[in-house]
Amino acid sequence: MKETPLTQGIAVVRMMVQRGHSLGVTSIAKTLKMPKSSVHRLLQSLVQLGFVQKIDSLGRYTLSADIFDFVHEIAWNFGRNLRLDDHLRAAAHRLNCNVYISMMGRRDTYVICAAGDEGNTNRLGTHGPAYASSAGKALIAQKDRRLWRHYAPQPGDRPITPYTNRNPRKFLTELRRIRKTGIAWNMRESSESHVSLATVVREPFISQPRLTVALVLRMEAFPDRDPDDLEAALRELAADLERELGSR
Repeated sequence: MKETPLTQGIAVVRMMVQRGHSLGVTSIAKTLKMPKSSVHRLLQSLVQLGFVQKIDSLGRYTLSADIFDFVHEIAWNFGRNLRLDDHLRAAAHRLNCNVYISMMGRRDTYVICAAGDEGNTNRLGTHGPAYASSAGKALIAQKDRRLWRHYAPQPGDRPITPYTNRNPRKFLTELRRIRKTGIAWNMRESSESHVSLATVVREPFISQPRLTVALVLRMEAFPDRDPDDLEAALRELAADLERELGSR
């Protein structure tokens, strides 16, 4: 990806989030391999945006609380402004499970809205490798088959749980099945204590699916549930959400 002031600014914000403390110009310049003069200009722009603030007594920079206004705007538009929130809460109560709406970015999936006993406390942006999530597999299966290998487990990928699939051939076989059925399962691949199933939610005027809805259950509750009933309920919920998105 070509470096631009925007990508460099995002890199600085990400670095501050990951480090968890204030940073000096020298440290930022060294990490990003940028001239100090460029870092100074970049930080001034971030300060003007309200994302970063300068600690004058230390001559260092840290994240500003104002950045959460931006985060809130994203959360609001992907959640309540899509009018999915009430539907998710009703579905979580009716089906006695957690319900997640997710999207995929690069090779990861990200939770953008959730409901249910655990879903209500799930952090926006919780993410993991797409190949190990039901949401990711559901979205990948809808892509051009020639792209599937790009999302398959790679030799350097670390398993998240003992159940995480690391076999590319098995992954591709699973995608072919998902392509036919429309339902992707995650049997403890991303969490030893959870099982999930997901399907895509199609949006108006967008040909390539980018949203999924998933039912997430704790492993101890799964043996008491009928997989066919869960799949039927998931399809019904996805259709309900699609109607809601199309009614805006």
